[in-house]
Amino acid sequence: MRLKAKFRVPRFDLEKYKAALHAKLSEALAQAAFRWLSTVDAIIPAWSGASRATLSALASMVGYSLLVGGPVEGAPDRVSVGLDHGSATFECNQSQAKYSFSYVTTLPWLIINEYYDARQWDFHLKRPGPYHFQEAATKALESYLSTELEDLPSIRAFITTETVSMG
Repeated sequence: MRLKAKFRVPRFDLEKYKAALHAKLSEALAQAAFRWLSTVDAIIPAWSGASRATLSALASMVGYSLLVGGPVEGAPDRVSVGLDHGSATFECNQSQAKYSFSYVTTLPWLIINEYYDARQWDFHLKRPGPYHFQEAATKALESYLSTELEDLPSIRAFITTETVSMG
């Protein structure tokens, strides 16, 4: 007795799925950094331009239009000081599945104003701290990512079937 059969065999295109996932995560990370920056930009005041200038490296990496501002009338121009005291990384590494960005500042008065009301040391500031920009920006980033990452590419779009005949 001879039997004939046709089977439908599923095939999953892992490489195409990885590419789609990489594109989605890269875009989500860029948008998350953009939202992080826009939150920080709204909090940090412009005076000499130094504090906002520390954000320039990250802003240029994600295409955020940063208005450094400053100096306001009577303030020294310290934009170059801020540029020297800010750094950033932006990484979308598909092979290591690592997606991250970082911002670092070593600008002393921005660090002080992030955590303290500097008027206690007899500084005369128009907008004294504490700014808490990191906390506010992290909340904005987490809020965005909590909804954005619910919409990852479906694996169904990368599954096809193939008919195999036997006998």
